[in-house]
Amino acid sequence: MKIPSLVEDALARLGRKFEDADYNPTPLIDLGAIVANADGKVEVAEKEALAQMLEPLLHAHLDTELVGFLVDASLKVLARTGTSRRIEVLAAILHDCDAVDEALTVAVAMAGGKSVGAAERKVIAELATACEVEPPQLDELIAKVTAAY
Repeated sequence: MKIPSLVEDALARLGRKFEDADYNPTPLIDLGAIVANADGKVEVAEKEALAQMLEPLLHAHLDTELVGFLVDASLKVLARTGTSRRIEVLAAILHDCDAVDEALTVAVAMAGGKSVGAAERKVIAELATACEVEPPQLDELIAKVTAAY
């Protein structure tokens, strides 16, 4: 699926902001894992979508097997620490990088773009809350991203 320019721009800004703040891409992989695992399982199609989203951020071509490995490693951390705790850490990093809007835009795209499921919306809302984004702002962002698809 073609990534809309709104999402491509958010991905590019997100990558630059992480690089400028000297962060490695692990939190971005966690973001993808949190969203993909929202319903309790990460499917092959979700890994393929994650690969498509992560490639510009990591400046590398990623196959589904490698993305699966990265997501599985992130899921092990999530299982050990809990999703809520990982979301708190991710929110702090996003604030450090001034990248909240970009990350939420990417999260919505990772969640399906034009149709965000209830489980995915719930974890994105939890991340938005941790990032101090009000529900109406999140609703507006979701509407903007879904309209781009």
